[in-house]
Amino acid sequence: MSTDPSGVKLPNELERRQIIYWLKRISSYTAWNRILGFYRAWAKVTEKSVQAASERGWLMQHDRDGHPISGVRTGRRIYDGGTGVQYEEFTGSAIDENTLAEILGCLAHCEDGVRRLRKGDKRVFQYNAHGEFVMAYRMLAAWSTQLYRLDLGETGIDEQHTPYWPEFRFALTQLSEAWWECSPFLIEREDLNAPSLTIYGVYLQEHLPAMTFPKALPEVPETTSHTLVATGKTTPFSGIWEPVDAPKPKGFHLFGAPPVPEGPLPIIGCMSYLHAGSKAPRARQETATESLRCDVTWRLLWRDDRYKDSAIPEEESEYVFQMPDSNLVAPEPEEQRGGLRIWSDTPCPYPGVWQCPDKPVGPQTVAFGVPMPRIQGERVLWRLMKAI
Repeated sequence: MSTDPSGVKLPNELERRQIIYWLKRISSYTAWNRILGFYRAWAKVTEKSVQAASERGWLMQHDRDGHPISGVRTGRRIYDGGTGVQYEEFTGSAIDENTLAEILGCLAHCEDGVRRLRKGDKRVFQYNAHGEFVMAYRMLAAWSTQLYRLDLGETGIDEQHTPYWPEFRFALTQLSEAWWECSPFLIEREDLNAPSLTIYGVYLQEHLPAMTFPKALPEVPETTSHTLVATGKTTPFSGIWEPVDAPKPKGFHLFGAPPVPEGPLPIIGCMSYLHAGSKAPRARQETATESLRCDVTWRLLWRDDRYKDSAIPEEESEYVFQMPDSNLVAPEPEEQRGGLRIWSDTPCPYPGVWQCPDKPVGPQTVAFGVPMPRIQGERVLWRLMKAI
């Protein structure tokens, strides 16, 4: 770490090489195609949950007044003081058909974003009509908030009647962590007047040493011919820009732009990924005592022209990502932990001990492929208690 004369913390030369490599990595097709894989896994387990809840009669339905009219009966009746109507209380799966439809819609935006990025379209990172990843984030944000509130005890769900809940939660956590490794430093905010997304401070000082970089880390591009853009002006190219101390042009220029300064320009902040067509932001700067937001001149270090020729840079084959947490252990599948439920007459999918929760009968051991039994001629729902 070093500082400029004003006391702003600046990365040293090794850190500058690490930061530009890191910004390339989190903005890459490889990164977002990987994230798409986690999104698809989350959507897949959501679909399994809704299908299972539907087969088991656990999906709640509501009347036009919002009162539940089907699902799992609780045996209680509720009085609606607003309408004076008593209605039966139901519970059921926290993951319903609307949840699935909304997640699939957001997944489609993520797929479109990755597809367009593969063709070289960087507008997918912006907060506008082109911003596929902003739209893809909507349900991820909603369910991440829901998990947070669940962990705080502010709200609850009927886990017993929400099929594949541990798998759903695990897939969501995997996606969330992969998403948050990249998005906070890349995707535009709703407030388009917000400062740059990166700052050289505590976060980078702590996390850069923990990241994986190649032994032969590329040098930061240097040139004596500069492409500059000032805060508030339209950024001409997507890519990695760095705030510099550019001298103000001397004299009066009636026609044309003032000449671009030549030679080295002092660095006054941390590089950031800026988006073509968006206004150049203020720079975030940190001193020993305060965090600053300053109008600056940005110098282009690296123009992002990747994928326009259909090629994926060889560098991307070496990318290593830190998230999701490799220490997280996937939950045992519902079929193995005793949560699978199927109807009578259906061939047994797992040999094991089965129980009918709705009938006063003891557990029964059923072999693989044998039709699940009826009880007194009635088709019932069996629950796998233990696979053998």
